Amino acid sequence: MRIIIRNSEFGLDSRVHFLRLSSSSQRAFTLLELMVALTITAMVIFGVVAAFWSWIRTQERADWTIEKTRTQEYTLARLREVISLSYVPFSPGRETLAVFDGRDLERPGEPYDALTFGSLGHRIQRIDAKESELMDMTLFTVPDETIENGEECRVLKLREGGQINDDYERLEVEGGMVYELMRNVSRFQIFYLTNEAEMKQEWKLSEEDYKLPCAVIIWLGVGCGESEQDWCLFIPLYLTNSDDCSFEEEEMKGLCEIQK
Repeated sequence: MRIIIRNSEFGLDSRVHFLRLSSSSQRAFTLLELMVALTITAMVIFGVVAAFWSWIRTQERADWTIEKTRTQEYTLARLREVISLSYVPFSPGRETLAVFDGRDLERPGEPYDALTFGSLGHRIQRIDAKESELMDMTLFTVPDETIENGEECRVLKLREGGQINDDYERLEVEGGMVYELMRNVSRFQIFYLTNEAEMKQEWKLSEEDYKLPCAVIIWLGVGCGESEQDWCLFIPLYLTNSDDCSFEEEEMKGLCEIQK
């Protein structure tokens, strides 16, 4: 029994001494490890946060690009729709009620035009509304008052219905609806194609025997110096001129190049 107790006591003392040494070494190692761990954790957190914000910025740029593309596609489609559905009623004695007034408003450094026309492509606001299928519309640009160079970087708008004054320097609309089609417009030029393949910069029904042009060609520039893009839209008017206008598709391909 004594030997067992003595050995037990000796073993206990040895273990206590060993634990003390181990405890001191373990505390020193844990402090160093903690400093390293904190450094690594900070680096990981910084990397995660940086990656997250980078992803957010990338996502915002992607969303902006998608929204910009959708706006451009909608604008181009809307221009084609409303202009291609331009219409002059065949009503003897009522020709003067028809509207198709294309104006060349170009001044030095300001390539912007306007077009007022009757179209079957307007948007009905109410299902039960008693609206005429034919409605006067106007395509025009106004300075962008939200930016510094608003005179050169304009907003393209579409008016449906109502009345518009003749002063295109300061357009005012009474009644109807005005829609914003696109911002950052640097060019909005319109040309009109006659049945003799002649290009005109203006078109007035009263001077053209109350006939529409065979086609409308629109140059639309967007970007105002930053990644600027140009579109050329060739829009045939078939509703009232199908018999007078007959051009081969190959003949039409060069029209946009001519007007660059």
